[in-house]
Amino acid sequence: MLRHTALRAVYLWHRIRPTRFARLCGASSDGRRYRSTYADQKTPRGFYPNTDVPLDEAWRRRIRLRNPTLQRDEQVRPKLFYAPEWDLSKKPDGEEGYPDPLKGYGMTPEKWEYQNKVVWPPNYVNPETGLPKLREVFHCRESIHFSPKRMWFACQLAWRMNVDEAILQLKFHHTKACLILKEVLEEAKQRAEKEFHVEFPSEMHVAEAFPIQSEIIKGARRHAHEIWHTIRYRYIHVFVRLEEGEGPGTKRRERLKDGWEKMEEYYAYLRSRQIKYSI
Repeated sequence: MLRHTALRAVYLWHRIRPTRFARLCGASSDGRRYRSTYADQKTPRGFYPNTDVPLDEAWRRRIRLRNPTLQRDEQVRPKLFYAPEWDLSKKPDGEEGYPDPLKGYGMTPEKWEYQNKVVWPPNYVNPETGLPKLREVFHCRESIHFSPKRMWFACQLAWRMNVDEAILQLKFHHTKACLILKEVLEEAKQRAEKEFHVEFPSEMHVAEAFPIQSEIIKGARRHAHEIWHTIRYRYIHVFVRLEEGEGPGTKRRERLKDGWEKMEEYYAYLRSRQIKYSI
């Protein structure tokens, strides 16, 4: 029985046509084995909005601005925009009294909302990158009773994602932080459409999302044997910035190389080797 099965397998093997056999073995019709390269696998991500610059090249220019430079070597190029005057002798929230520089430093809701009042010229091109200034929306929700450390994880999840995709992903995570951030993103998206008249708010991405602790209200809890412990009720501000266009596609400073790119880099190294002191 075993001998009959082996003979039948050999018979069927020889019945296969040569072209089909070559196709099964991974060879092309001319007999050469098909070799896939990274260029065959790579698909373009599109172009930067309102330009013919590839998206990867545009984000490479923008990320390059974050490289540290010495102040003496820095070349500050003038930018043209209009911003309303900020009276530094008064508190930004309109309260009475002299503003204390030791309080309210860092990012505050007033400073974040002030960015929405800055007016840029139409079709303005950033002189540092050569790319047009994209429309953006600054939004903040104040005084949320939640921990800033737990909110940070939700912000990292939605960071640099498409706004609709971020809302969908946050909806699947049944945690308080994700549900709060989902509502904040929905408010920012609705505000972009109604207040700032963005034509396609679904094509915006979450450029920034971060929490900052605003205030701590202390309470007390009584335990047995007259033991009292302090309770800290933490409140945070959640800041969100939506920007037009597609994000960089990675949450790192630079995109990690995949296997195809590493293979081509290794091939380039092998082909560049030389024999020292050769003829």
